[in-house]
Amino acid sequence: MQNALLVIDMQKDLCHHPERREKVSSMLGFLHVLIDTFHNLGYPIYYLCFALNENDSQFKRFGDRYCVKGTEGAEIIDELLPLRGEIIFKEKHSAFFETDLHFKLSNLGIQNLYLTGMQTQICIMTTAADAHFRGYNPIAIEECVLSTREEKKIQALKWIKDYVGEVWSLNNAIAELENGK
Repeated sequence: MQNALLVIDMQKDLCHHPERREKVSSMLGFLHVLIDTFHNLGYPIYYLCFALNENDSQFKRFGDRYCVKGTEGAEIIDELLPLRGEIIFKEKHSAFFETDLHFKLSNLGIQNLYLTGMQTQICIMTTAADAHFRGYNPIAIEECVLSTREEKKIQALKWIKDYVGEVWSLNNAIAELENGK
């Protein structure tokens, strides 16, 4: 089976937010292990990044501005540099909405999509649903996703597991990858 890793929204404006900074720091070690595993096994890694216009309607809905195109806040956090894969820019929550992600994955014969990043109840969950609708097997890695509020993460992971994909521990994911699954 072909595998790909999605690292979603690990951008300065989102990760350096005071409500998330500590959670991001706690998650980074786990994420590095998974990125290294994918890189060492030769599987593709995609970094999904918001690239929003100055007047994006999401700002009004969520009450703040983040990841505006061309700003430092839209850049991937320094802790993930150098990148081990390609950046794909997006304007909505799902990594698939109006991006070329599906085209890239289908050309590589990808079946399993390992999901990491933030926020679990928004971008991870919508990406998992859209992946499932396109015939992929989305797998959220529990230690490598986060939400500002832990109960939102738990609810989103349950929903993913119940309806569209799988939720694995980091250890399970690495074991499966190293066994060629």
